[in-house]
Amino acid sequence: MSKSVLLVDDEVLLVDDEVLLCRTLANAIRDAGHQVVTAESAEAATHHLFPSQRFDVVVLDHRLPGETGLQLLERMRAAGQATPAILMTAYETASMRSLAFDLAVAGFFRKPFNLGEFLECIESVTETVEAVQAARAGQAARTA
Repeated sequence: MSKSVLLVDDEVLLVDDEVLLCRTLANAIRDAGHQVVTAESAEAATHHLFPSQRFDVVVLDHRLPGETGLQLLERMRAAGQATPAILMTAYETASMRSLAFDLAVAGFFRKPFNLGEFLECIESVTETVEAVQAARAGQAARTA
């Protein structure tokens, strides 16, 4: 997806322990106009996520050292964080997919996946986040 003007104002947290894949995805997400913070484990991601919620989207690998991506997402939801999440995995099961959608993932990608479709999903999610934020700001301005 090409943009005539590159605006960098939304942040993506990318959590994957595969260094080369993480670097490749982070570069592609940056090239698409987003800021990216990376973490190699759920524990490292926790330092970025709690107690604040500053990301527009969180991209999680399922198999991570220690806690899985879905376990991290469960903790986020239990803490009231509604940050949109995209899950990626090379080891899909029906129960994993079901739990992912129960936790309201915005996208589910089985590795290897089409990079263009992955970036389109991130773009769609960040556009939705921006629209919701604009609507809330407009509503707050009307009630003020």
